[in-house]
Amino acid sequence: VSTQSTGTEMVFKWPSEWKDSDAMSYFISDFASSSVRPSRKLNFWSGLICAVCQYRKTPFVTVPELKRCLAWRGVPPLCLEGVLEDMHSKRTVICEEKLTESWSKWGLGLLVSPVTSVWRKIIPDTSERKFVILSVLEGCRSRIIEGVQQGEDLILTYQEWVDHALIHLHPNSFDNFNKYLSFTRDIEMYGDPVSVVKVRRADEKAVSQMTQVDVAIGKAKATRDSLCCQIKQLNNKVNELLAAVKKASNKNEALSHLRRKRLYERSLSKWEGALNNTESLLLQLQETQHNKTVLSTLKVGAEALKQNQVSLTEVDDIMDQLEEYKSYEEDLHGALTSQDTGADGDVTLTEELAELLADNSEPPTKKLSLDNDNTLSSEELAELQIIEQEFSKAPAPPQEVPRTPRQEISKTLPEEFDEIEHPVEREAPPKEVLARLSPELRRKPGRKLVGTLME
Repeated sequence: VSTQSTGTEMVFKWPSEWKDSDAMSYFISDFASSSVRPSRKLNFWSGLICAVCQYRKTPFVTVPELKRCLAWRGVPPLCLEGVLEDMHSKRTVICEEKLTESWSKWGLGLLVSPVTSVWRKIIPDTSERKFVILSVLEGCRSRIIEGVQQGEDLILTYQEWVDHALIHLHPNSFDNFNKYLSFTRDIEMYGDPVSVVKVRRADEKAVSQMTQVDVAIGKAKATRDSLCCQIKQLNNKVNELLAAVKKASNKNEALSHLRRKRLYERSLSKWEGALNNTESLLLQLQETQHNKTVLSTLKVGAEALKQNQVSLTEVDDIMDQLEEYKSYEEDLHGALTSQDTGADGDVTLTEELAELLADNSEPPTKKLSLDNDNTLSSEELAELQIIEQEFSKAPAPPQEVPRTPRQEISKTLPEEFDEIEHPVEREAPPKEVLARLSPELRRKPGRKLVGTLME
C-alpha cells in the first residue's frame, strides 16, 4: 500500500490484491473461529488500516469510518473487529480514552486479564468508540514538532500553531492531537481560549514552563498579526476609493470619495505607528529571552569549570611523584646493567691491548680504491706536478699534421692497421715519463688526468 503524488494532490494506491476477486472474497470474509485467525488476513487489513489513516492524515478513527473507507465493491470487511482486537493486543491500536493514561497502567490491565476479556470490557460497543492508530499518531507528532523546531522561534500564536499543524493533520483530529501533545509535554498552551503555544526544544525531553516573557512575546505576535491584517484592509479600502475617484461622473462625487480616502489614510497612519511600536516591543522581548538563555548557558559552563578545576598543589604532588618514579627507574636500570669484572679481568685486558699495539706498530698502507676513491695523496699530487712541469717545457705539437702518403704509413704500421680511414702519425710518450709513474698511480681513476698530460 502506498500513495502516489500527482501534481499537488496525493492519490491513494490500493494493494494489488484489491483487483483480484478471489483474493478479496477471502479477505473480506469473517474469521471462521475467534481462536484461529490467519496471519495473512490480519497483516493485510492491519497494514491497509494504517495506510488509509496515514493518507487521511488522521490517527483517530471509528469502526463505521473504517468500514466505509475499506468497503470493497460496497461490501465492508466482516473481520474488521477481529483485526482491531488483534491490533489492540499488539499495542498498535488503543482506545481514545486510554491515550492519556500511562503505559504501565494500560499494560497492567493486559497482564491481569486475558486479551479478549479486556477487549470486551474496555470496548463493549466498538461502533461508538474512537480508536487511535499509534504509528500514524507518532508520525504526525514527529512531523509537526520537528517542523516547528527547525525554525528559530518556539513561541507561536494559536493561529500560527493551527496553520502549521493542519498541514500534516486533519482538522477533525486537531483537538485530540493537542491533548495528546500536552500529555506528552511536547507543547504548553496558555489562556482560555488558547492564545499562546510553546513548543519544546530539540535538546529537551519536555517543554519548559512558560514564563511571563513567553506570554508577552505571544501576545505581541498576536497584536502584530492583527495590526497587519487591519492595515491590509485599510490599504485595500484606500485603493478602492482612489479608483472610484477616477471613475466619478461629476465633481461632487469625486470630492466625496477623496474625503473618505483622507479619513482612511489618517487611520492607516495611526495603525502603522502602532505596528512599529509593537514590533519594537517584540524585538526587545525576544532579545531579553535570548539574553536569558545565554546567561543560563554561561552559568552552567561556569559550574562545570568550577567542578573540573585542578589545584596547583595537586599538580606539584603529581610532578614530584613522577620525579620519584623516574629516579627509581634509573637506579633499577643501573643495577641491572652493572658488571663486576674484578682484578683478573683488568690484567687480561691490559695484555690484549699490548698485543694489539705490537701488531699495529708498522704504519698501515693505504689501500687505493679503483671504483669510488677519486682523491690523490700529497705524494701523488707532487709527482703529478713534476710531470706537468716537464711536459710544459716540451715544444708544443704543430697545429696541422702533414699528411703522408698511405703507402709510406703502411710500411711503418703492422698489417692489422691497413684499414684505418684516417691514419695520423702520433708521437709515443717518453719511456722515462712512464717509468716514473708508480703502478698505484696508473690504477687510480685519476689516470685520465695523467693521459691528458701525456698527450
